Amino acid sequence: MFLDNDMRRELIAKSSITFSSLRKLNIGAGIFLFVQGILMVVLGYLLTWNKDIYTFYLKFKIISVVPPSFSIQPDPQVVYTLTHLGVILSSFLLISGLALLLIGFVKYKPYVENLKKGMNPYRWYEYAITSSIMLVIIATFVGVWDLWSLVMIFVLNATMILCGYLMEKINFHTKKTDWSAYLLGCLAGFTPWIVLAAYFIAELGSSQTKPPAFVYYILLFYFILFNTFSINMILQYKGVSKWKDYLYGERVYIILSFVAKTMLAWIVFFGIFAPS
Repeated sequence: MFLDNDMRRELIAKSSITFSSLRKLNIGAGIFLFVQGILMVVLGYLLTWNKDIYTFYLKFKIISVVPPSFSIQPDPQVVYTLTHLGVILSSFLLISGLALLLIGFVKYKPYVENLKKGMNPYRWYEYAITSSIMLVIIATFVGVWDLWSLVMIFVLNATMILCGYLMEKINFHTKKTDWSAYLLGCLAGFTPWIVLAAYFIAELGSSQTKPPAFVYYILLFYFILFNTFSINMILQYKGVSKWKDYLYGERVYIILSFVAKTMLAWIVFFGIFAPS
């Protein structure tokens, strides 16, 4: 059965899922994530993990004037040393928890109004920051230590997430589902994974360094979780089973936020500080 956007909004109005129940779920998940974030801050300060972040600018060197000869070589310089990665990782949980609490208390009315339209922009703003932080941390595990490469990975991933926001915004004004924003998001989001895969494969082939065992699990687990959010959106817009009701998909997003993010954050945390 084809589900157009007018039908989708009708189903929202008739949904058995109440806005107050979603508010309680947001608040509960927010508290759950925020408390964990505080705990991770404390543990993160007690444990250190050093990793240098570089810039790789070019260095121009004149070898001789007559005859003219020069060389251009990479000039790596340390711009920052990560010492408390656990504290940085905690921001993944703290920002997620704070965003859900803001929805439950401060932004509840506009949250409800947006849900009636089949939208939740606050979700995408939070995901754009938190998932990008996590992907950048994971990128350092496979050997991406160049500052500007990490910046590009962050921005590309955030762009992919914000395409989710555009997907909902565009389809509020259309009758038939427009998938263009979703497809552009896939392009932006897939690119960092090509970079991570290239570094990971190169590290596997190196005779000097091998990725720690926990990195294998993190890459697999994050990739699976990475796609569950996307699958949830597809099910919403395809109107599959219970996902015909946009509010059901919203509830799944909230549950994914506190279950998936909790599991991923602690797997990464314990992986970082586990004995070799």
